[in-house]
Amino acid sequence: MVRRISLWVLIAAVVLALGNMPAFAQKMKLKSASIYPAPDLLMTMGKAMQVWQDEVTRRTNGDITFETVWNSSLGPGPEHIELLSKGSVQVAQTFAWYTPGRFPLGAYTYVFPFGPTDPWLIVRANRMLKEKFPQLRQDEEKQNVLRVCDAPGGPYDFMSKKPLRTIDDFKGEKVSLVGRYFGRWLPPGATAVVRGMQDRYELLQTGVVNIDLHPFTHFYHTKVYELAKHYSRVGIMAGFHSEIYVNLDVYKKLSPAYQKILKEAGDFTDEKMAREILPQWQGIFETEVKKFGVNFNDFPKAEVKKWADSLQDIPAEFADEVAKKGYPGFEFVKAWQDITTQLGFQWARKWGVKK
Repeated sequence: MVRRISLWVLIAAVVLALGNMPAFAQKMKLKSASIYPAPDLLMTMGKAMQVWQDEVTRRTNGDITFETVWNSSLGPGPEHIELLSKGSVQVAQTFAWYTPGRFPLGAYTYVFPFGPTDPWLIVRANRMLKEKFPQLRQDEEKQNVLRVCDAPGGPYDFMSKKPLRTIDDFKGEKVSLVGRYFGRWLPPGATAVVRGMQDRYELLQTGVVNIDLHPFTHFYHTKVYELAKHYSRVGIMAGFHSEIYVNLDVYKKLSPAYQKILKEAGDFTDEKMAREILPQWQGIFETEVKKFGVNFNDFPKAEVKKWADSLQDIPAEFADEVAKKGYPGFEFVKAWQDITTQLGFQWARKWGVKK
C-alpha cells in the first residue's frame, strides 16, 4: 500500500513538472536578417539580436534556433520590414524610423529634443507607453509583424574639433547628422549637413564640418575620434534603433509557450542591453578614445535650458501631424513626458503644447 501511494505521488510530481514546462510543437530554425554587423564586431547593435536569439534558444531547450544574415545583406534598412512582412525572413532587426509611413508613432523618441538618455529609464517608460496606447501594436499588425524587442541605444552627443561649452560655440559651425528633426534641433547659428554614418569621417577630415552628432557606438565605428578631440555630453536624446520584429503569421502558428518566450526574451534583452552591455561599452569607448587625446565635458544644464527654449515645439508639430491620421497625437506626446517624469526624468521644457 505504501509503495502504491509512493508511485502515485511520483506520477503526480512528474505530471506537475511537465505541466510547468513549455509545450513545444516542433523544432524550427528561423531565417533572420539584421541591418547591423554581426556581434563579433564590438559595439554593434547586432549584439541585441544575438542576446535575444541566444535567450530564445536557451529557454526553448534548443527547439528554436536561427540562421542570420547580417549587415543589411538582403537589402537596405528600410526594406527589412517589407522582407519580414512578406515572409522572406521570419525575424528582422531594423528601425521603425526608416519607415514612418508604416509606423507613424514607431520612432517617437526621435521627436523630443533633450529627452531622457538613461537606457533603463526609457525601456521602462516605453513599456508603460505601449500599455497605454494600443495603436503601437495595431500598426505592427497592419504590417504583419510583431515587435518583440526594443533594445535601447546610447545617448546622442557631439564630437567636435573645438570645445563646446555654450550654445554660442555652435555659431557659424556645420554639424553632420541625419534624420528629419535633428537639423532643427541645432542651436541658433549652426547649420546641418545631412550625411550618412559612412561619410562622417571624410566630412571632418576635409573640413566640411567641425562637429558630428551620433551615439558613442557610432563614433566608435566611424573613428571620428581620430579627428575630433572634444566629446560634449549634451544628451540630445536616446532611443530605440535596434528593434527586433517577428513575422506575425509565424508568430501566430507558435504555441502560447513559444509566443511567451519570444516576448520574455525581448524583455530580458532590453534590460541586459540597458543595464549591462551599454554601460560596459561606454566605459570601453571612453577608455579607448582618451588614448587618442579626446577630452570629455558635460554641457551645462543652464545652456541646455537656453537651447531648448530657443527651439520650435517640434513635438507639437508631430502630435498635430499624426492626429490628422487618426492618432491621439497630443495625448501621446503628453503621456511620454508624464511617464518619464514619473520615473525621475526632468525635462528642460514642456513640449507638445496645443495651440
